[in-house]
Amino acid sequence: MFQSASLPAYAGGRGHVKKELAEALLAKIMDWSDAEKATERARLESFASYKYDEYQQFSPGRRFVESLALWLGQFDPGAERRTAYDFICNRLVFVSTNEMNHLVQLTFPTIIRPRIIADVAQELGMNPQRIKAIVETPEYRMRLRRTLVLGMSDGARTDWFRRANPQDMSNEQVFHAYDVSNAKAENMRSKLRKDLRSILDHEPSEDQVCFQYIVLLDDFSASGTSAIRQDEETLEFDGKIPKIVEMLESREALGGAVAETGLVLIIVVYIASDQAIDHIKKLLPKLTFSKGTIVFEVVHRLGPSLRLDDQRDAGILALANQDRYFDPDVDDEHGAVGGTSKRLGYADGRLPVILSHNTPNNSIFLLWAEDIQRVRGLFPRVSRHRKRQ
Repeated sequence: MFQSASLPAYAGGRGHVKKELAEALLAKIMDWSDAEKATERARLESFASYKYDEYQQFSPGRRFVESLALWLGQFDPGAERRTAYDFICNRLVFVSTNEMNHLVQLTFPTIIRPRIIADVAQELGMNPQRIKAIVETPEYRMRLRRTLVLGMSDGARTDWFRRANPQDMSNEQVFHAYDVSNAKAENMRSKLRKDLRSILDHEPSEDQVCFQYIVLLDDFSASGTSAIRQDEETLEFDGKIPKIVEMLESREALGGAVAETGLVLIIVVYIASDQAIDHIKKLLPKLTFSKGTIVFEVVHRLGPSLRLDDQRDAGILALANQDRYFDPDVDDEHGAVGGTSKRLGYADGRLPVILSHNTPNNSIFLLWAEDIQRVRGLFPRVSRHRKRQ
């Protein structure tokens, strides 16, 4: 077991002393000259203050520079440490809380609103470019109010979505989870009926008192397998999307609060890799949805160049492939769904990505190794399937 070490804490809140010790330790580990110390210190301070210190899974009192020093210390002096350090400086992608919140803010104006506008324009035979005229119609107001936004994961940030769109979406239209009880569904319909009555100036029909658009929000997808997957032998579907579709197809709870025909299920992922996008788009057309259509949207696509490449990233991949820098205990039954070892990330993700609240296991193991494992991670992950010790 790689022993967890930390720099000594000092009384009186003297965090700057600990910071200086971390910087000194890092300089010693990297064997920097005085000139290199000055250059690299400025660069690391920028990294730390701009983003990296906000990582939420650092142990209490620890910050980026200390974590980096201890992480680099597990590699052999010289070439290995330089390779690891260069990787962090040149290939790491850290998504801050502010950046993720910005993507949440973009979801309504760039995805949801344009879809409703296009549908209203088609319904009324209007030019879809006449946006101002369209949004002033009762038809637009009706469709907008008949839109329900649900969280598909803990990272959906539905609270931030709600605050970002106070003029367009009411609190009753945004819920943190997709598992809606019968009582909650009835309450949603009751409030929908009241608001539709106000829009129409008369009592709405029963066919109108239901949701026409269901929007599912998720923060990140790198493989797509947790969203949807299909058994190669039985051809049965599993994952969040098939489960939600099954709920919507029923007449109970959420299924009883949505339209029987013409329902639009919009799945929105704030950040997704090409691997996840290709996987989801390949399987969605095969999924039966009798009540309507399924639309998959991504706010920010990571792009193919981010994935670690055998030639371009040969140095860090060589380190990741060494057995001494891997803990086989992480290859459990949950990881088996991805079809490969987690050494280079779940489902061979090969990502250099950190999210401010937790590191995705699709990134290489060296980045996210948990505190309980024999390898030290730079940004330790907290797993939902963590083994009891």
